Amino acid sequence: TLLFKQPGQPQQILRTGLPYLSDEAKAATRLPAGHPEGFLEAFANVYRLAIADIRRVESGESPVGGYPTVYDGLRGMQFITKVVESSQKGGVWVEF
Repeated sequence: TLLFKQPGQPQQILRTGLPYLSDEAKAATRLPAGHPEGFLEAFANVYRLAIADIRRVESGESPVGGYPTVYDGLRGMQFITKVVESSQKGGVWVEF
């Protein structure tokens, strides 16, 4: 279940496995509606998409993506560095 809120609009409740979801959202769902998904399923989705792209590249096609890259990981580490810097300076705003 995802509670989706946008400013000035009513809250939406999106549930897994239902027809109003995008094809991408349906493909990321591993269990039927009403069953909780968690940590392991999230990693399984990342691995599935990455392996599919590896196979695409091996067959001469272009990768599709949809999963975190090395650059996303680097950006996350840069963010954490800035969080630590902000904390060491007493919680002040630090440009990122």
